[in-house]
Amino acid sequence: MTDVTVLQPQPSGGNAGGGAIVDLEFGSAADLRRKLDGMKQKLNLTREFFREVMQEGVDYGIIPGTDKPTLYKPGAEGLCEFYNLAPTIAGKVEDKNHETGYYSVDITVRLIHRNTGSIIAEGVGHANTFENRYRWRWVSEKDIPKGLSKEELVSKERDGRYGKFVQYRLENDDMHSIWNTVLKMAKKRALVDAVLSATRSSGIFSQTEEELEAYLNGEDPEAGDEGAVPPPRQQSRSSTGARSSAAGRQSGGARGTSDKNRAFDLVKQHNGGAMDWKWLTDRASEALGRSIGKVVQDVADAEWKLVADYLEQYDSNGGDQGELDFDDFPEDLR
Repeated sequence: MTDVTVLQPQPSGGNAGGGAIVDLEFGSAADLRRKLDGMKQKLNLTREFFREVMQEGVDYGIIPGTDKPTLYKPGAEGLCEFYNLAPTIAGKVEDKNHETGYYSVDITVRLIHRNTGSIIAEGVGHANTFENRYRWRWVSEKDIPKGLSKEELVSKERDGRYGKFVQYRLENDDMHSIWNTVLKMAKKRALVDAVLSATRSSGIFSQTEEELEAYLNGEDPEAGDEGAVPPPRQQSRSSTGARSSAAGRQSGGARGTSDKNRAFDLVKQHNGGAMDWKWLTDRASEALGRSIGKVVQDVADAEWKLVADYLEQYDSNGGDQGELDFDDFPEDLR
């Protein structure tokens, strides 16, 4: 607890006759100055890491329906490596109902500094089978079970390659098969929560996309005319960004298409030659650490390599090699 010393009012000076003076023992001015300088240096290093290492669409990105960047699992792992932090499982609380298939889990991830062994931060993640992405499945009219009337089902019109079509919502009748997926999602959420806390980057991802771009370029996103960037530099940066984007599309487009085809082939291999889009959507969500709605639209070209690599080792390893492994932890935490 911070020490507080209350000094009696002085008979003279500006505080004469006034209230008590409160002296908070936060350390000397020199100590505070060194701490301030260190915080500035860390902030600048974090900015450089985001600008030079992290990739939009892979490490962070905009989830459809939101206007602010979200940190993805690969980005969280990169920040752990940058700050020399080791993620460990500090707790796992599960609620299982084998009769109904309901499953919920709370995971606590603790970040340990590798050199000192100090606990830097903890994060909590929750997931359950009653979340929309797990509780329901969407089917076409021909897949509606006999005895069910489509008029009684929730429906949604979607855009397809050959025009609009309607899908109907059914309750998932095989909840047990997604328990591992729910567990992985809770672990990812806990990891991201811990990393945001440890690296003080929650503020970065609470900004809009425009504010984040300004931050990464060393500008003040809240500055007025005085803090505005001169027009020539804006034009230069925009031109550079356009050239970079174009170059990225030219160099990465072919790779993205190749990786996408590789992912499709792996899906067919896993499902006996059939293309199971629901299965691919679930695996893509696991690989990228965020919810995927329409896999073809929501997965960027640069992300297909991550998805394809994940699928290649999925069957042989039972999940993502980049996930935290419970086998290394005590029995009561597995």
